[in-house]
Amino acid sequence: MREWIIGVIIGGLASGCASTQTIPPQIEQIDRPALGAVVEIELGEAAVESGRRRSLPGLALSNELTWGDGVLRKRFTVAPGRLAARQSDARHTYYFSDRMTARDPLLGTAPYASGGLCRANDGSGPVRGFITPGLCVLSWNATPQVRDIRIDEADEGARRRELIYHGRADGKVRFLYRETSGDDAPQSQSIDYDLNHSAVIGFRGARLEVLEADNTRLRYRLLAPFDTDE
Repeated sequence: MREWIIGVIIGGLASGCASTQTIPPQIEQIDRPALGAVVEIELGEAAVESGRRRSLPGLALSNELTWGDGVLRKRFTVAPGRLAARQSDARHTYYFSDRMTARDPLLGTAPYASGGLCRANDGSGPVRGFITPGLCVLSWNATPQVRDIRIDEADEGARRRELIYHGRADGKVRFLYRETSGDDAPQSQSIDYDLNHSAVIGFRGARLEVLEADNTRLRYRLLAPFDTDE
């Protein structure tokens, strides 16, 4: 009965929901870390990074959420994943899920691209759900477990380079070099360095002095950034 009443409310208000605006991406130039800085990173993070970054604020959802029963009315499900903030109104920000489905009693289950999570712009109150932007009213079957993140978007014509730490074994440290440029397919190369020979390692102009390394983290000093003439 409660779900039926909520459904009637949603249906009645959908046409009169708040006007929303598109959230523009943030574009920033990346060149990190600072020269000479001592930095500690986790496995899988970039030790050296340069280029342009185009990103949106987002939420990382760690638990599955549902609303509706899928029998008498649609059942909406949001799977764990990353949701980008793409629209907002005067009161709420709307984070769209690319892993949301709607189960119709007659038509079955299909992807649903127009919904996700929403919350007050000032961060107060619970994280709710929406199926129509501008209408932040759904209460999920469980409390959404979320954390704030930034989500990268494709940036046509921009070049980005990363040297990513991939762990240590038998006195060697492993890195993955990854380069992306516009719509081109990413290029990657795996490189191993023997710390028994030297604690200073380098690739394409970048130079790092490894201070500590294991299979969970890397502590190092940046001696030189990537070459700029490539």
